[in-house]
Amino acid sequence: MPPAGFVKVSGNRRFEYVSRGAGPATLLVHPGGPGFTYHYLRSILKLADSHLRVILFNPRGVGRSWRPARPSAYTIENQADDVEAIRRAFDIKELHLLGYSAGGFTALEYAHRFPDKLTSLLMCATAGGAADLRAAFKYVLEHTSPVLRLRLRELSKAGDFKSKEYRDLAARIMAPFSERFSASPPADLRATKVNEEVYHAMLTRTGDEFVLDGTIARWDGRKYYSNIFLPMLVLVGRYDYLLDASIDMANRIRTAHLRILPRSSHYPVLEQPREFLGQLSEFLEDVTGD
Repeated sequence: MPPAGFVKVSGNRRFEYVSRGAGPATLLVHPGGPGFTYHYLRSILKLADSHLRVILFNPRGVGRSWRPARPSAYTIENQADDVEAIRRAFDIKELHLLGYSAGGFTALEYAHRFPDKLTSLLMCATAGGAADLRAAFKYVLEHTSPVLRLRLRELSKAGDFKSKEYRDLAARIMAPFSERFSASPPADLRATKVNEEVYHAMLTRTGDEFVLDGTIARWDGRKYYSNIFLPMLVLVGRYDYLLDASIDMANRIRTAHLRILPRSSHYPVLEQPREFLGQLSEFLEDVTGD
């Protein structure tokens, strides 16, 4: 992977990034999480060539990027502003924005607020907002064994969200929908770091992995669907807990193209890397005219 650098934007803020390729087309990748570094997505750099520049960056508070003073500053709206600041700093004229997981929320917000700055959207393993996440959590719990669900209820009632037992149990419950086809965490996922402050501020202040009460809790990007006319790829794994939300997004946005990878859950970039990159490449060839 290329060495990391920093791009400075207004307000004396800086964002850590890696880049490969020359452009003029630029694929800017938001890693989501929230709070994840870009490492689990670094295979996307393979798409770079003499026509396409690929930039992976760490959002505010993540990795060595700029950190705001207050957790309340970790919002989807502020992240969208950061994307625009980064676009200006790199002087990107042809922007293709990829949002992975919660990064897709930022991509939707950016598309709503800065539609004239975008050429296309690539929405990977993502959803339309808080309501979709709540529905996905409900689905996961309904498809969990009664024994695991009972123990989760007991730990949640006790508010024991920081214990190793709770964290291991939550990961075990989510595994069939997030890492179904990974016998062990892939190297790129192991290399990924999570800023817990960002994660909890945006997703779960209490630490309850199945209750949404962070700054994302009232954010709804589905209301933007009818006004999106950009070329869009919606790419999701067959067993992703956000599958239904991705299908709904593709059905409601007239310019969206849905692709479902059959042997993937939430990390098709790691579970079916060749097919994942192939879908991205095919879409980008169409929209960049390469």
